[in-house]
Amino acid sequence: MRQQRRSLAMATARLRSPSSTTKGYCWSWTMVARSLHTSIEPQDWGFFQLVNHSVPDDVLESMKANIQQFFQLPAETKKRFAQEQGQLEGYGQLFVVSEDQKLDWADMLFLYTQPPEMRNAKFWPDQPATFRSALNRYSGAVKDLSDSLLATMAKNLGLKREAIADKCIHGMQKVRINYYPPCAQAEKVVGLSPHSDANLLTLVLQVNHVQGLQIKRNGSWLPVKPVSGAFVVNIGDMFEVLTNGRYRSIEHRAVVDPKEERLSIAAFQFPDIHTMIGPLKEMTGHEDDAYKTSDLESFMKIFFATKLEGKNFLEQMKLN
Repeated sequence: MRQQRRSLAMATARLRSPSSTTKGYCWSWTMVARSLHTSIEPQDWGFFQLVNHSVPDDVLESMKANIQQFFQLPAETKKRFAQEQGQLEGYGQLFVVSEDQKLDWADMLFLYTQPPEMRNAKFWPDQPATFRSALNRYSGAVKDLSDSLLATMAKNLGLKREAIADKCIHGMQKVRINYYPPCAQAEKVVGLSPHSDANLLTLVLQVNHVQGLQIKRNGSWLPVKPVSGAFVVNIGDMFEVLTNGRYRSIEHRAVVDPKEERLSIAAFQFPDIHTMIGPLKEMTGHEDDAYKTSDLESFMKIFFATKLEGKNFLEQMKLN
């Protein structure tokens, strides 16, 4: 376990410090590729922390402040943006697909953010007054960052940068803003059930200092210590399928603190709605496909119909 914890601390992509310009941050994606390739093993880990990235500090801090203020609002105010029956979007709790599924000890605000025409304004809080503008800036910056990451990760596999990135030019982004209240009997509840993400790539920003995210490696749960200003990048099931298993999605969960609340925001990156999800021909070569191919809609229907538990959804997509 000691060796695992040491490795976990090293799973960070430390890039060259960006230089400030009038247009924002300026840094080389060659450095990103080199850092991803040499300092960590995302194919094996399924996650890394990204520091010195391109999202400006003021965008991060504004988003954090608005999230904290939103969850401090009276319950009746937050319920104005509540989920509707059978819908995930809005304020409430995560989906439950089976009667024996443990209810997560958390509240959330789930929103469609990119492209802008997907947004449903009635679920976007107008309190605090700057919430919508803060999320608009944040989601755009994170979308640009994730697209660049996907291109760089493809290059690390010997693919053309556009092999995966082209599928995301008109791709979708959804965010889940999480509030985990403290629980005196924290060991008896779960903040977020163990699972892997269905999408391509997830970028998680820790809003406050409270630790709670854990990843599963070699059968053990390892805590992810928040790095100030960093994104935790999770590889999703779609990316595992597209790369025919070369990159592995990561099983993770959230635990609850007995004394303090925890807040985070996760941005889920999806390909274009018309994308076929299956192993890329460039990744298979003489190998057999390890996963089924399906359209995006069918892929997501299977995911939402599956009990949220570990990587059992991805097991259904395997051919062998």
